[in-house]
Amino acid sequence: MIGRVFSILAVVASLLAPAAVQPASASHVAYNIYELPATPLNASPDLRELSGRITMLITFQPNCAWCPLQFKAAQEFQRTRAPWLQIAAVSHNGSIPALLHELDRYQTPFPAYQSSPALLEALEFTPGTPCVYLIGEDGHLGQISCGRKTPDELVRFLMGQSDR
Repeated sequence: MIGRVFSILAVVASLLAPAAVQPASASHVAYNIYELPATPLNASPDLRELSGRITMLITFQPNCAWCPLQFKAAQEFQRTRAPWLQIAAVSHNGSIPALLHELDRYQTPFPAYQSSPALLEALEFTPGTPCVYLIGEDGHLGQISCGRKTPDELVRFLMGQSDR
């Protein structure tokens, strides 16, 4: 009985805690992310081909210590909890050879893209990596959260809440 009370209190506390997930700012121009320029990497389709499905974008860059861990967590998350979710990677910076090297190191199955200034602006660019962005079927930015996320934290991100 006491264990159940603590469980209920934990759920209530998690609902009342401030979330680190940020909605896209209302004052920001509503871009169609899928229509913006990006260079496909690792035999990825054109970014426009991702439209029509909800997509979680992960930013990465060369020599990012947390990025390989984020990609591994995202793969586990998709495999075990959200097989319906489309995941793709977008570079924060880096040359094509350096980005391809990173993707080989991550052993990622996700489509990946070298970003453009327009794409970074539309994503409400943040300086660090990794960050995760939820993009709607129509290409509009839904929410943002930065910092490495575990599969459990990715579930909370999709629900619009986070503990970081």
